[in-house]
Amino acid sequence: MTSRNLFLSTVLASDGLYCVVGLKKGTPRQSFVSTVEEVNGLVTDLVDQGFDAYFGCAKFESDSGRTAKNAKWFKSFWLDLDCGEGKPYESQAVALGALKDFCKTTALPRPTLINSGRGIHAYWSLIETLHYNDWKPVAEAFKKLCAVNDLHADPAVTADAARILRVPDTLNFKNTESPYPVQIMAMAQPVPFSDFKDKVGY
Repeated sequence: MTSRNLFLSTVLASDGLYCVVGLKKGTPRQSFVSTVEEVNGLVTDLVDQGFDAYFGCAKFESDSGRTAKNAKWFKSFWLDLDCGEGKPYESQAVALGALKDFCKTTALPRPTLINSGRGIHAYWSLIETLHYNDWKPVAEAFKKLCAVNDLHADPAVTADAARILRVPDTLNFKNTESPYPVQIMAMAQPVPFSDFKDKVGY
């Protein structure tokens, strides 16, 4: 199993459809597929054509659209920490330090970490698969927990059921002269939903 396949199987439910999105100069290219092999094929094609490649953080009920209503199954919670000039964290190192302090304060386990090319994406994967109705209120509580503890995660991302984030082992083309690699920094073990929910305080 490749590192990307391991990542996707860890943070995504087995039920439902994958959503793959390519963005290039504001032009979206969106597909819904059933298998990780199809995901990898689409992602390879997108990167070869200079697209930034994203995946839906939920699995979807149908190919009718990437909407919260269609996002049905979840196996993780996630954060997006923006880094760089004019961003909440001046560097990835500073963001990782803040995330470490946040986990220590809240007793949350260490998350899976992705270098997004500029920022940090963090995922707490679960043992169980959740339906939207179980995932959404805990995601909202998680967003509030970040705010209370001064972790400057992008608030638009944390509880967004239809969110897309960058696919590992691709390229971040925002710097067109020299694209940044999107890489897995650390893989963490899935945790029981009950443990995560308790630490979030829901």
